Amino acid sequence: MTQQAQTIAEALNTDPVYVTNAAQGEMNETLLQKAETKIDGLDFDAFVIVTGGEGVDRNLLEQVKVFNGGEGVFIMIDTNTDLAVDYAFDDQHDLQMQVMDQLSVGRDQWSYSTPSVTKLNMLLDLYADPQEAPEWETGQEEAPGSEVQTVEGAGSTATLFLGGAVLVLALVIAIIWFARSRRERKQAARTRRQFELPARLLDRVDDLQRKTLREGLSEDTTELADEITQLQTQNLSTSDAEGVERALDAYQMARTIVDDSEAERIDLAGAMVLLRQAGREIAEVKLHRSAKRGAKARKSGAARTSGSTRSARTQGLPQSLCTVNPLHGEARSNQLVSTERKGHLAGRSVRVPVCGSCLSDLHSGHELQWIYDGDRPYVEGRSAWAQTLFGAIGGDLVTALHRQRS
Repeated sequence: MTQQAQTIAEALNTDPVYVTNAAQGEMNETLLQKAETKIDGLDFDAFVIVTGGEGVDRNLLEQVKVFNGGEGVFIMIDTNTDLAVDYAFDDQHDLQMQVMDQLSVGRDQWSYSTPSVTKLNMLLDLYADPQEAPEWETGQEEAPGSEVQTVEGAGSTATLFLGGAVLVLALVIAIIWFARSRRERKQAARTRRQFELPARLLDRVDDLQRKTLREGLSEDTTELADEITQLQTQNLSTSDAEGVERALDAYQMARTIVDDSEAERIDLAGAMVLLRQAGREIAEVKLHRSAKRGAKARKSGAARTSGSTRSARTQGLPQSLCTVNPLHGEARSNQLVSTERKGHLAGRSVRVPVCGSCLSDLHSGHELQWIYDGDRPYVEGRSAWAQTLFGAIGGDLVTALHRQRS
């Protein structure tokens, strides 16, 4: 047991939410206050510990529970996207099952990239109004031949030796492949993370904290602006120069929207889409240039223009935001979405990026939670966001916005 766990446990006796020093000033205070209000309305005790951005410490969470000594749900979140749950309910099996079932429901609704404080609020809503947990198939019979068989005698030794040799060979092949591809994967991952929008920006948009959003935009997109400026001074190919120009256009349009005091919630969400678009353009240019340098190192003067090269490059790009509602966060896949009875797109089905929550709605046949433009879903309107589905269909989003504003 640690002193930190005891300190946290004692603090939870007076306040159900404890924020560690590492998390001070890093969490969306408005959403955290909402969570505390929801805790007060639960039928059982709930305690929340907020840690820094390195992920939750499940051992610390268990120690806090033990030191606290009371009954209830103990939830730990970090300042990014991680969330863990522990509980203590003596002889209350139904309540234990409800707590864990609602965690399963929550995980089915949010995506991996959903901010942790948003996950917390969603989970507390589920605890206040439980929903039916997803059903899992159980009791399936084993496939024929799946039983483990034991063979005695000299043959078993030979079989074990052969199996060991195959395993060693497989490990050698895996190590060689890993060593050759590790550098490329690390570079792609660094590039993708470099241009991903911080989750707290999406939180700030959702709460319409425009002043905070402007400050966050200046702080968190400085690197993106610097990259655009730096690339503009370099000797780029025609295609790369066009990509940088598109990134600059998208970035400037996003800044224009955020600086507009009359910008609505949907416009701020659109600004996030434009920033992600700018980040993808710059990331693609950087990956393209890196691939070209690697190709020259392997074979002087060789050109890589195949479609497979471009496909490999795009795997390192930041993901698009959800088309149904960009404030849901990153998309998980492209899906056919019906726009029946939705404005100028009535009766059409289009393939667009959707998040995990919307993907679940599609699979279960539920109504999609479109972001609203005024008093109706944005796809029913005539805005540039609706005409292009936030740039997922039709022409260039920046061009459409300029045309709308002229």
